[in-house]
Amino acid sequence: METIILSLLILRGMTIYEIRTYIQQKLSAICSDSLGSIQAGLKKLLEKGYIEAGAYTENNVRKKRYSVTPAGVAFYKEWIGSPINIAKMKTMEEGKFFFLGMAPREKRIAFLRKYLEDLRAEYEKLRELKHFTVQNQKAVIQTSTELICRDGTAADNLRAVSGEQDTEKAVQSLYAYQMYLLDHGLHSAEAELKFYEKILKKELEG
Repeated sequence: METIILSLLILRGMTIYEIRTYIQQKLSAICSDSLGSIQAGLKKLLEKGYIEAGAYTENNVRKKRYSVTPAGVAFYKEWIGSPINIAKMKTMEEGKFFFLGMAPREKRIAFLRKYLEDLRAEYEKLRELKHFTVQNQKAVIQTSTELICRDGTAADNLRAVSGEQDTEKAVQSLYAYQMYLLDHGLHSAEAELKFYEKILKKELEG
């Protein structure tokens, strides 16, 4: 969670609720959007000195906006270029499936049906997101670039991390890899649907 939060704050300063909204809208497939998880992540980043919090008032409400420190930028620059740790991509839910054969048949069938229902919903959500982003690619890149450039520190952070001198080029690269991950999610969901539908069919056939 800490590196997801740090990634968002590299692009611009955010409140905890802005972080949560972004995760809900764009990253719900890969991480939790619970306030507890976000608060824990922010606390760890603050303790490490990678981010700082500034208080301000908006509509008579006191708020905290989090931003990245130079130490956070340095850490992120090293982290983003390091190889993915495959071991950390495994989940406890996969361990549950490993032992699912011990459950009664009706429980296994209910498990598979519910998982397939959730998986189809996630797949449709990803399809809609892909359609929107493809249709609005230029506008999304332009708007993102403008927002980042309005915050001089965020633009400096992005250029420092990416090695690009041109902010728009850095945004284009960021967008491209977000699309790669979206495509990966769609392909993975398709493969999972076929896999679990096959298992459910076997269970129903007895």
